[in-house]
Amino acid sequence: MRLLQHDNAGNYSLTPDLTSDHQIPPYAILSHTWGPDEVVFTDIANTPDRWQQKAGYAKIQFCAEQARRHGLRYFWVDSCCIDKSDSIELQTAINSMFRWYRNAKICYVYLSDVSNSTATSTQDDVATWETAFQNSRWFKRGWTLQELIAPNAVEFYSKDGTWIGDKQSLEPQLRDITHIPVKALRGAPLSDFTIAEREAWARGRQTKYEEDMAYSLLGIFEVHMPLIYGEGRQNAQKRLREEVEKAVRGARYIDFSITFSLFDVPETYHFVARTGELIEMREALASDGSRRIVVLHGLGGIGKTQIAIAYAKRYRDEYSAIFWLNIKDETSIQQSFTKVARQILLQHPEASYLRALDPQQDQEKVVEAVKAWLSLPGNTRWLLIYDNYDNPRLSNDINDRGINISQFIPEAYQGSIIVTTRLSQVDLGHRIQVKKLESLHDSLEILATTSGRDGLDTDIGAKRLIEELDGLPLALATAGTYLRHVPIRLADYLRLYNESWVRLHTDTPNLGSYQDRTLCSTWQLSYMQIQKQHPLAAHLLRWWAYFNNEDIWFELLQFKNPDGPAWINELTDELNFNQAIGALHNYGFVEPYVSASDSVGSRGYSMHACVHSWTVSVLNKDPEDSLARATVACVAARVPSRNEDQFWSLQNRLLSHAAKFSVMRLDNDNGIEWAFNNLGSLYADRGKMEEAEAMYIRALRGYEKAWGPEHTLTLSTVNNLGNLYSNQGKLEEAEAMYIRALRGKEKAWGPEHTSTLNTVNNLGAVYSDQGRLEEAEAMYIRALRGCKKAWGPEHISTLDTVYRLGALYFNQGKLEEAEAILIRTLRGYEKVVSHEHILTLNTVNNLGALYFDQGKLEKAKAMYIRALRGYEKVVGPQNITSYRPAITTSWNLGLLLSAQGKPNEAGILLRRAYVNLKALLGPLHKDVQSLQNDIQDIN
Repeated sequence: MRLLQHDNAGNYSLTPDLTSDHQIPPYAILSHTWGPDEVVFTDIANTPDRWQQKAGYAKIQFCAEQARRHGLRYFWVDSCCIDKSDSIELQTAINSMFRWYRNAKICYVYLSDVSNSTATSTQDDVATWETAFQNSRWFKRGWTLQELIAPNAVEFYSKDGTWIGDKQSLEPQLRDITHIPVKALRGAPLSDFTIAEREAWARGRQTKYEEDMAYSLLGIFEVHMPLIYGEGRQNAQKRLREEVEKAVRGARYIDFSITFSLFDVPETYHFVARTGELIEMREALASDGSRRIVVLHGLGGIGKTQIAIAYAKRYRDEYSAIFWLNIKDETSIQQSFTKVARQILLQHPEASYLRALDPQQDQEKVVEAVKAWLSLPGNTRWLLIYDNYDNPRLSNDINDRGINISQFIPEAYQGSIIVTTRLSQVDLGHRIQVKKLESLHDSLEILATTSGRDGLDTDIGAKRLIEELDGLPLALATAGTYLRHVPIRLADYLRLYNESWVRLHTDTPNLGSYQDRTLCSTWQLSYMQIQKQHPLAAHLLRWWAYFNNEDIWFELLQFKNPDGPAWINELTDELNFNQAIGALHNYGFVEPYVSASDSVGSRGYSMHACVHSWTVSVLNKDPEDSLARATVACVAARVPSRNEDQFWSLQNRLLSHAAKFSVMRLDNDNGIEWAFNNLGSLYADRGKMEEAEAMYIRALRGYEKAWGPEHTLTLSTVNNLGNLYSNQGKLEEAEAMYIRALRGKEKAWGPEHTSTLNTVNNLGAVYSDQGRLEEAEAMYIRALRGCKKAWGPEHISTLDTVYRLGALYFNQGKLEEAEAILIRTLRGYEKVVSHEHILTLNTVNNLGALYFDQGKLEKAKAMYIRALRGYEKVVGPQNITSYRPAITTSWNLGLLLSAQGKPNEAGILLRRAYVNLKALLGPLHKDVQSLQNDIQDIN
């Protein structure tokens, strides 16, 4: 490196070639665009009178003067400090230039096309200078990219030497002009940015020599390579990419890659090239790392999913991770995010915020955690495919029950997204309508592959059939599957097809578009063949319409219904079930369903949504009440209690089927009231309160009609509704339910029956929540006396009532009585259950709160810490952040630490509790707002 120096006499000279960094003194550096009359290396050795007459001398004089003002004796200008006649020196300079700019004390940017008048314009003329600045040639040259990024200090000057601003003060303008992130402008390590992001910074720039478009990026990519002028831009960029790839593979950097897999994606192997769509998708998704979205829309069965699969397979090497998400409903999308979370953790176990969650019980948090991982800085090369977005929310109407996809898209404006949907109204990004296959060859390929028949290209019957099926991939595949299993000519299939359509047209004139009729006719033929060969499979196909299209498994159909069709009970035999499923699978109607690895029960099977719609609209044109009732009974009979192992996983499998019952019409609910009561419990356990209420009310009306308002089954449902209303905070409604249940139970069983006492206890809790403490105390004392008499003083139900009474006394300010009762309860729980049971730990927590109120801070602290450690051991560290008692204990401990004069420790605990409570209850819940106020008070 040679530096220019300027002495007091006004003489300029070059230093010797400084070969090591420790020889180089502090220096300034110039950034500019070359003009026609620059001072070059050979000029400096000549008489100054000659080269100082050049136009380019003004830049050297400007740089020397600015360096002097900043106390710098030396400066560097590319035009005259490099001997370009020496190829070795030129190669060294170009490979070192980024480092030279980075090591400079300051960089002066000389803008030869921005004048003094625009640079010093008044406020009224701000737009004038900003336009001149934005349009400066300096921003369009290839070499100036590194001259902007590399130096720590950069100052911009007009051609008259007037200061315009520096990299900090002009940051918004520089960001908007160059599209370089602020983080990069501020000097963040280049390794923080992906290769694609850095490549994007150079787009639109130009260099005099085409190879320099690659050579000027050596420092940006932190690589070195020899220069070969004459090789052309393409070869130079190819060599640059190779060097970058070698550097990346050998460097330690944040790797967001996930092994590519389509293990659980509904892929077909008869997909034919959709070249036009794939090219358009490729162009639309080309990105510098910022967000790009493509929406594939078209008729069900047209091949949208298969196009997305083909794109993912073809361009998988361009993405660090590809994730497939089923977004047909909220249950499916949450389960998809759970699967994605497992994929991430499998290859990135350092993702602690994901590891701490239970994928089964913290599904909403899992969604947010996955979105957060996808939003991490540098994680910009992922591809998300949202499949089956066929029920979108298209309005702001609160009654719109559609899915709001924005809730499931990462917040950071990065990455690529593909959405498949039947609705053309979905307008998220670049829309591509997937149309029928126009190529005869493509249709022939699908038909040949699925039928297993050769020579179709010369079969006139095949060509006529293809014309009739009109290029719909799913119809072609279904026809091919039929022809694989039935040895008939294609002409005969076409004849049967036309006859089937005539019958369908006569029976169901409102099927819709021609394409819909094509699909239905094709499936009708296969259905008729199954009816002949396997009647039980045909029955199952028709019955499937009453379930969700995904995840039908053997155990789901185990309920024996004496009032339903006889064939339903045949499916309770595993061999019969497997044979029926096998027949449907052979004809392409169903496929194995890939469920979660911890799923309870046998393997499930799924049906394409279009086929399912056909079973609903055509096979069940006149719905059969006995099939609807049998469906409700099968699902309700499988609802687990919370004491069963893996109850959460089984609930997941049932939810999508239960969702259909809200719109299912039955002639009456006689005999299946119990089913709706069970479904209410299913929804209540999953926090779906509106759905739970609807089911409970339906069960209640049925029981009242069948057994009367005072039957014990009726009263049990009334009590369940009371529990639901209490959990919702609807205390008046809960009170009314409990009073009704209590009166009925007293009449049916007597005042001291254990079921009666349970309702007494519940009513006491409602009174306590309402602030009616004396009435609550009376209820608890009555329940306690009854429990002691029925079960004894150490039964868990008795202890539960004692615990509630102690909590009540605490709320009443009767601290001594509360302490005695809580200590008694604690000893009882420790003896009856264990020292680390949830009931024991809840009592420990309440004792801590009591000691806190008494001013016994150390005793309170010991209780809180014991409770927190116990909760983590019982529910697991992955669930502790969403476990309400643990969050409350952290809150209490934070307040205690604040009272002890430890605000920093208190703040950490309270902020952590706030984040977890907000995620659990939402920002508007009164407890969340109360905790927020506590944090503000401490601050």
